[in-house]
Amino acid sequence: MRKNLKVAFCGGGTGGHYYPAIAVYQELSKRFDIEALYFTIAGRLDDKNVEQDIPRVKRIPLKVKGLRRPLAHPENFFRVLSHLRTSSKVKKILKDFNPDLVFSTGGYISYPVVKAAHTLGIPIYIHEQNSIPGIANKKLSVFARKVFVSFSESADYFPVPKDKIIVSGNPVRKPVKNREELLNQLGFDPKTPFVVITGGSLGSDLLNKLALSLYSKILEHGPNINFLHITGNENISAKLNEFPFVIEKAYEPELHEYINIADAVIARGGATTIAEILNYKSFGIIIPWEGAAENHQYYNAVSLEKQGQGCVILESAATPEKIYSTLVTTLKRMSFKNNEVFRNPARVIVEHVVREE
Repeated sequence: MRKNLKVAFCGGGTGGHYYPAIAVYQELSKRFDIEALYFTIAGRLDDKNVEQDIPRVKRIPLKVKGLRRPLAHPENFFRVLSHLRTSSKVKKILKDFNPDLVFSTGGYISYPVVKAAHTLGIPIYIHEQNSIPGIANKKLSVFARKVFVSFSESADYFPVPKDKIIVSGNPVRKPVKNREELLNQLGFDPKTPFVVITGGSLGSDLLNKLALSLYSKILEHGPNINFLHITGNENISAKLNEFPFVIEKAYEPELHEYINIADAVIARGGATTIAEILNYKSFGIIIPWEGAAENHQYYNAVSLEKQGQGCVILESAATPEKIYSTLVTTLKRMSFKNNEVFRNPARVIVEHVVREE
């Protein structure tokens, strides 16, 4: 008979925080009967999707906001007060739920949740997706039993003993569909090179503009390439419909399936996208968003490049000509990838959690 396990999750707002938590839930549910509670950011991606992704979950939406940059901004005083009030509410909910552990993937929602869990003596586990850790995770790491990181270089940023830090990688969802099935559904020939363009869960105006120019070049000069373009913006649909080799979607909840079978991915440097490219053995042409906190997208992309699965193009150098030449060269050098044995970092995390508990 399987053991019951009560787990409270937090981490959301964007797919970068949310999808790793879902991957860990999926791995835990292979070993335990899970009763889950998830603190979401009201109205954001996690709040809209968690009841579909976690059966019978108790969804607790919180109205919280992250700190403004620079950190000395006067509005942050009121946001910190709001977090303290929220922490009191969360403490009561956690006390009633009485979880065996809290699993946090960071972001500003994690601060009131982890602080409340600490005051109640609930075991806390934290995962950091980016190479440069966020403010919340660095501050909250002192309360955690284990801190899981995606990149080994992240360890130096945490004010905790090194034996508390585990280099797990970034958990990603397990793909279940094959190339032929997915590309036939899109109306594409599976033998034609297939490329995903995505600006992350919130989209990217810059990538959308660059992609339009890229498609015009391909239409005029070739080669034969098919694209799935995730725009994050329904207003661009009409322009993309001019290109028969492009399928456009504002959002795709199973984007990981397409990244798994893609021959190349043109993307920003979000942690989940980088992790999926790494784990699924694809190749990334990464244009990091320069406005990311601590410039973490750039460092994520550099880590991918160092492992031979990507190249970095800075925003200042990201011209349609540069992207076109890089993509064509990349596809010439690569043979079509085969689905390899899937190794999920979520398993590493769960094994350490089980050992601790």
